[in-house]
Amino acid sequence: MNKLIKAFEKNSLPNDTLKEIYGISNKEHFNCIFIAPSWTVDKVFDTTKINVEQIFSSRDAKTFRIKHNKKKYLFITLYIGAPVMIEFCLLCYKAHCDNFVFIGSAGALVPEVKVGDIIVPEYAISGNGATLYLHDKLDSKNLFEKMYSTKKLNKQLVNICQDKNISVLNVPVISMDSVISEYLHLDEFRAMGAKVIEMETATFFGCMKKIKKNASAILVVSDNSATGEHLIGSTEKDKKHYHDVRRQVSDILLNI
Repeated sequence: MNKLIKAFEKNSLPNDTLKEIYGISNKEHFNCIFIAPSWTVDKVFDTTKINVEQIFSSRDAKTFRIKHNKKKYLFITLYIGAPVMIEFCLLCYKAHCDNFVFIGSAGALVPEVKVGDIIVPEYAISGNGATLYLHDKLDSKNLFEKMYSTKKLNKQLVNICQDKNISVLNVPVISMDSVISEYLHLDEFRAMGAKVIEMETATFFGCMKKIKKNASAILVVSDNSATGEHLIGSTEKDKKHYHDVRRQVSDILLNI
């Protein structure tokens, strides 16, 4: 067990924090846990056709059990941001599940990445201050480090997409703490090699590595700062395309 978790256990109350805060019992096995900071379960799954049961709700999270083809999944909606991601993910060291997939929206930084593209990234660059706390020693030099997904789980997601004729891209992502302040620095992010931007993926990858769980991400491009395309103010046709692609994500997730 790593130093981070040891320090937490030493100073925390002797109870099941994961269950108390998020409603997830470490006695219940899941084939995969889906983490969605900004997507509600009905935006991804057709709840009229898929067995979806809400098992927990609080001001911090909504948790759903999904049963499909003799498999069991868990879907959790959280607040946005890297600090929330750390608080949840590190507690998952006790979860009875090996595979975790982060799902959410992202903005493109280059013209060749289009609105509606699906991204399964190999790595994300961490512009999140919260990610620095995953290290044993605090060091600002670790800002903008690369945090990697799990190759085996990534390959599984890509193979599922290929089987279903769903196009998927592997491009570098950068994760940021603030939407409003990111625009001043877009050229700097592009210079780092980033082609897509969002808020939590790097921290998610870092947390999962710490607790020795498999991690991958599925991001759907919702806007493009390089071409001036924005979901807010876009045409109804563009909005429909984005939402249709987002619904395709369920076909990927339910085959893990």
